[in-house]
Amino acid sequence: MSQLQKRIQKLQRRDGPAIGFGRVSREQPRAMALIATARNAAEVQAALAAEADAVVVDAGNAAGAVASMQGIASDKLAIGALLGSLSEADAGVLRDAKCDFVISPLDTTDSAAVDTEKIGQAVVATLEMEDNTLRALAPLGLDGLYVERGGGAMTLGQQLGLVRLASFASTGLIVTVEVGASVGELRVLRDSGTVAVAAPAGTSAEASRRSATRLKRCRPRGRTSAKVPTSRWCPPRKTATKAKSTKKRNSYATGCG
Repeated sequence: MSQLQKRIQKLQRRDGPAIGFGRVSREQPRAMALIATARNAAEVQAALAAEADAVVVDAGNAAGAVASMQGIASDKLAIGALLGSLSEADAGVLRDAKCDFVISPLDTTDSAAVDTEKIGQAVVATLEMEDNTLRALAPLGLDGLYVERGGGAMTLGQQLGLVRLASFASTGLIVTVEVGASVGELRVLRDSGTVAVAAPAGTSAEASRRSATRLKRCRPRGRTSAKVPTSRWCPPRKTATKAKSTKKRNSYATGCG
């Protein structure tokens, strides 16, 4: 399992109430993981210093990504690569450089390059992907579906499109966001199946810290998972009560307790 997946799962867990009378100080966790986008080694180091959960290197190709993470990547850090294509040779080079995960398009990723036991894998997804394709992704054990969306307020139709991606693929979403995304916008993403947000390249350390603070403020208030919204409908109470009363009267009539 990749370090990225471990961090996402840790954030998705909800701690139970503390036991005992001792004072418990528990820092509010982020609702989703924060992934910084970097273009070179200096930006990778800056993102790690700003306490991003993960860093994805967008250097154009595998060789450029390796050069940007050389001497920085390790088995304990979630540093990945965003590529336009992925070959089996590219995957081997990235693994040797201790790259934690790769994000690449579905149609330009060699099947032989995908081995989620050795390196995490996410695929670029669009709202136009077919249902059958999304269902086929579920067993692959992907770290996520990477969705690039434009700026501006999200419409209800766009939100339902994200929900469809996460639901049919049974996979969390990694969605690109603007630097100043509000708490309300982040909540919409969280409720649409997003497990991580990716900040654009060039985001300052201070802007990253502000984003991390807003992610803490959009934690779910109830016990519902931050995955896909679920229906809250339940049958009327009177129906269940009436059935119970009828069963009790029948028991008295037959002499059975």
